[in-house]
Amino acid sequence: MTLLACQIFSTIAQEGSFARTAERLHLTPSAISHAVAGMENECGFPLFTRTKAGVTMTAAAESLLPAIRRVLASNESLDQSIAQINGLHKGVLRLGVFNSACVVWLPQLVPAFKAEYPGIDVQIYQGSYADIALWLKSGTVELGFLSDSCAPELNFIPLYTDPLVCIAPSGFATRRPGHVTAEELRGKPFVSQRSDTDADIQSYLKHNDVSVHTSCYVIDDESMVEMVACGQGVAIMPQMLLTREDVGNGVQVLTLDPAAGRRIGLACLDRNSLSPAAREFSRRVRQFAAGL
Repeated sequence: MTLLACQIFSTIAQEGSFARTAERLHLTPSAISHAVAGMENECGFPLFTRTKAGVTMTAAAESLLPAIRRVLASNESLDQSIAQINGLHKGVLRLGVFNSACVVWLPQLVPAFKAEYPGIDVQIYQGSYADIALWLKSGTVELGFLSDSCAPELNFIPLYTDPLVCIAPSGFATRRPGHVTAEELRGKPFVSQRSDTDADIQSYLKHNDVSVHTSCYVIDDESMVEMVACGQGVAIMPQMLLTREDVGNGVQVLTLDPAAGRRIGLACLDRNSLSPAAREFSRRVRQFAAGL
């Protein structure tokens, strides 16, 4: 399978449409159809199912996609290495990032990186820990910000330990002002995120035998703060986003007893196989985190 065929395959998988793939790759729709027919003849089985709703991958195609993305990533790394030797810096850097790192860290990292390397197209994919781990394994992204609790099969570079804190309505009383014990949280109404959004919080609750009653589920940290402020319950969340002074009236921040935190880092499949752009971005992130 040629590199162009691999690129067409990967783009169809992402776009779910032959027409959008043709537009994105600056090819004609007939060229895309012809390329797909050639790939299917070469493989000996169908790769895509065409429906009125769009194009979906067959099970066989889904099993090939990670290998195809690895081929494309290797070619991208080769192109960047050649450009670097020639004194040029161009290519694509794909990053996976969870919400709080996207809000707090990336605005301090990406603009400066792009200013120095304008030829590098930095593409950002925001998702849960589970999303980012999957994107790394499938080759969708090259680097991912993750908690070490969700990177057991990945190459992980620790950067920063982010404390977990409890946020509660201003009228929530505890035995020791400014602190809350696990015992005091048992049975309280909670504002929660999906279990795959922050595995470290779920681990804290399980480890301390804190059963919670939840009737409010959110998908981001800002919504969690607002729901606590309006009295929907208490919540445990990483401190990172709260350092932006987003906590408004009606919310108090309490130190957890026992204390807990999440260890944030950069994850990848193989540190030795990173593209030049990814290596340089990784170096800058480590330098940034050392100053926190």
